[in-house]
Amino acid sequence: MVFHSFAYLLFFPIAYIVYFLLPSRVRYLWLLAASCFFYASADSRYLLLLGAIILLSYGSGLLLARARAAGRPRTAKGLMIFTVFCNLGLLGYCKYTNFLLENVNQILTALHTDRQFAPVHGLLSLGISFILFQSVSYTVDVYRGTTAAEKHLLKYALYLAFFPKLISGPIERAGDILPQIHRGTRFSLQNLKEGLCLILLGLFYKLVISDNIAAIINPVFSTYTEYSGLQIALAVLLFAFQIYGDFSGYSYIAVGSAKAFGFQLSDNFIAPFHSESIAEFWRRWHITLNNWLRDYLYVPLGGSRKGILRTCLNTMIVFLLSGLWHGANWTFVIWGGLNGLYIVFGNLLKHVRKTSVPETTHIGRKIGTFLLTDLAWLFFRMPNLRSAFDLLGHAVTQPGILDLFSLGFLDIFPDLPTFALLAASLLLLLWIDTVIYRTKASFTVFFFQQSSAFRWLFGIVILFVIIFFGAYGESYEQTQFIYFQF
Repeated sequence: MVFHSFAYLLFFPIAYIVYFLLPSRVRYLWLLAASCFFYASADSRYLLLLGAIILLSYGSGLLLARARAAGRPRTAKGLMIFTVFCNLGLLGYCKYTNFLLENVNQILTALHTDRQFAPVHGLLSLGISFILFQSVSYTVDVYRGTTAAEKHLLKYALYLAFFPKLISGPIERAGDILPQIHRGTRFSLQNLKEGLCLILLGLFYKLVISDNIAAIINPVFSTYTEYSGLQIALAVLLFAFQIYGDFSGYSYIAVGSAKAFGFQLSDNFIAPFHSESIAEFWRRWHITLNNWLRDYLYVPLGGSRKGILRTCLNTMIVFLLSGLWHGANWTFVIWGGLNGLYIVFGNLLKHVRKTSVPETTHIGRKIGTFLLTDLAWLFFRMPNLRSAFDLLGHAVTQPGILDLFSLGFLDIFPDLPTFALLAASLLLLLWIDTVIYRTKASFTVFFFQQSSAFRWLFGIVILFVIIFFGAYGESYEQTQFIYFQF
């Protein structure tokens, strides 16, 4: 069951209505049961793995708290390391076993041996990365003493299994969610309206923007030799909006679904295309992941406290591992490495910019940042390094400059109405991001400050566009959220 499926459109209102019909003291039980059903709808076997992760981190948290209270720091540290190792070991086994076997096979082939290892099937569980990262953060926070160990097993289970954030985040901290679970929530019409607004916006981003772009650019990436360099460049540019629409759309639906129930999840995106540097971009893009990497990897490595060279090394380690987290493929490592290099060189050149390089305009810095991130996205998109470099080589040697004057590069769009729809949709996306950027608040704050006429007109138009121009049909099951694979 995915957020943009008809099954979810049935599941969500049933879960919501029953939740508020039940006595407040047992609502969390219903929400936990609904979350388990939501997860099991993909594969019931996933529940066994989820249950094992819950029991491991819950039990470890209690033992950690006892060790700390008894003044046994070595025992507490040992428990923390063991639990984190189990979590990350499970993540490594599920996500990277086949990647390791594939690379070993390539080495064996290079050594001219006949020995080959067969891939292991059925390893990756839906949302495993996000679940395990939250389990690790809880364990480390209990060890550090910044979060109290949760004594209520089922409420802790709800923290990890809460269905809006279960599969692709946001990656929430226990100290933010568990107090909300303990307090419980009450019905609020305003919460429901804000939640539905965010859900509607998320569906628009996913079905109208992301999936329609995917239908246009997928042929370009799969048969790039049939397209000019300008057409490939346009496809790469559009991919940035595809993945933004896809993942921010998911995040809007996740935050909106939780908001309707009265729970506040973290914003995962804050107008990233308004960033004026790569470092700022990563403070605005997939915020909860980058905050996790900062607090549980970058800072423990030493952060920026041990000199410029160590800071550069720590930055590269974080981004290379972030790339590997996104996928067991060297393309993701290159993507992460490029972003790390951008930030390292940006930091090294700070003093140069202040003394000898003319100050650029805000719009110039935003365009430059977008183009750099867009180049890195190319490696994120391609299935392997060979195809990525072949595509770049083809684009350089067959640029199709004449297409610029004849507008032939726009031939990747099937027709004028599709081009007009996407152009209007992207302008709306950029306007929404500009509102968020300028007001420094969520879109719902701005939205509910407007007149009721504006709100109704906006909602009806967005709903109309989703219904009539969303990417449905026979390929509907193929339009899973991109981040489900991570």
